[in-house]
Amino acid sequence: MEERLQKILSRAGIASRRAAERVLAEGRITVNGHTVTEVGTKADVERDDVRVDGVRVRPPQAPVYLMLNKPKGVVTTRHDPEGRPTVMGLVPAVAGLFPVGRLDVTTEGLLLLTNDGAFAERVSHPRYEVPRVYLAKVRNVPEPETIERLRRGVTVDGERLAADHVRLVESDKNAWVEVTLHEGKHHEVRRLLEAVGHPVSKLRRVSIGALSVRGLEPGEFRALTPQEVQALLKPGSHRRAPERSRVAARPRRPAHARRPGHSKGPGQAPRRAAGHGERPGPSGRSGRSDQSGRSDRSDRSDQSGRSDRSGPRKRTHRGRPQR
Repeated sequence: MEERLQKILSRAGIASRRAAERVLAEGRITVNGHTVTEVGTKADVERDDVRVDGVRVRPPQAPVYLMLNKPKGVVTTRHDPEGRPTVMGLVPAVAGLFPVGRLDVTTEGLLLLTNDGAFAERVSHPRYEVPRVYLAKVRNVPEPETIERLRRGVTVDGERLAADHVRLVESDKNAWVEVTLHEGKHHEVRRLLEAVGHPVSKLRRVSIGALSVRGLEPGEFRALTPQEVQALLKPGSHRRAPERSRVAARPRRPAHARRPGHSKGPGQAPRRAAGHGERPGPSGRSGRSDQSGRSDRSDRSDQSGRSDRSGPRKRTHRGRPQR
């Protein structure tokens, strides 16, 4: 079946469709020995000899989707010229497999790998608004005004940077801040927080869309389920309602006091027993009043002979104990 060359390269895991357009324009693709530069040219990878930089493009294998908890000190690349360990050494060898996006060498957390170029573009391109959530340990404790400034955005080296959502997770001498972005600008979280006076000492990506790194130790990986893949590809499924502009100040907590739902270490992903974005409910006490706001004393009307509150109240001594 004939397909556009951009789609062929994307499905083979060679390049995203946008990157394939650049490869075409540079004259690096040949079809049956002829150089092709026109966007929209079609070919049948099963029948035609399609090559990129002289290397033949093979029909893609079955798509593979992996999620990895990248440890600190591992490089997010397929090949490192300096010989440092890469994320490819932590996952099985699959033809065409590559990391989706990038985490710098000092950042740990959730990283996706696939051989499906179309999937990679859908997850990583800002126009699809797939949220990425990071936990950052910063120097000192940001004030509510600083949190609001991160949401409004700051200009760093002529580039406008802004977070979609920001909240203070823990505050002691230093703080843990949760930052949500949908773009993948270079070192965006670190540059944002440093620009407002709170340099980052530790950084961890805890989720992408509905995927959470929870349950994976550093260096461990697992395959995505078909439902997880479809959730990432579903249009508009990642958009969240805008936050309120008002930022409530959070009281400082002693080091031994943990917020409900958190794991034992501040660097771990937050646990939400009540679902994403919900606060844990009260500890089992439902109160003694019913939905109408009346207390349990209203039940005594059967014994005292009083009528319902909606009607006039009549005094009667019937049934009252004698003193």
